[in-house]
Amino acid sequence: MTRRGSLVFYLSAWIVGCFFMSLLVWAANISAARFDLPLSRSAFGLLFFYFYALLFGALAALIGAFLLRAITTALKSRTPFEWAMVGALLSPALVAALGILGRRVETFSPLAARLLGLLTWGPKTVLDVGWWLALPAGAATAYLLCRIERAFAPEQAGANV
Repeated sequence: MTRRGSLVFYLSAWIVGCFFMSLLVWAANISAARFDLPLSRSAFGLLFFYFYALLFGALAALIGAFLLRAITTALKSRTPFEWAMVGALLSPALVAALGILGRRVETFSPLAARLLGLLTWGPKTVLDVGWWLALPAGAATAYLLCRIERAFAPEQAGANV
């Protein structure tokens, strides 16, 4: 995979992964009626969630993309279905790990607590709303990342194009 492909891979993981997760968190908040504001139930509410997901979910998305690529390479996974299954298992584990770390930031020094609090706010929020939301978001993101990985992969020797 070229360097340009890696940039597309990680940017897509961040942008699309945060969108899928924010869409599910937004839908869960609407169905649970956690917000009484009429704007939170509109498209503005979704954009609001997505904006903050991009800010606070970047670390989780990038770590998840790196681990997804490493695991699927080690398993020699080639199909989008295999990637989606790995993503569906990896995403909740990553959300749980970073969310639990985010809950325990007060035990660190003040500067480290602020920094870790910002970096783990997204996974902590998903963990508070429901860890199971990471299952479909992780699967959908991994499916798309497999398609991107295959699009930028070097051609097989002797393959007809």
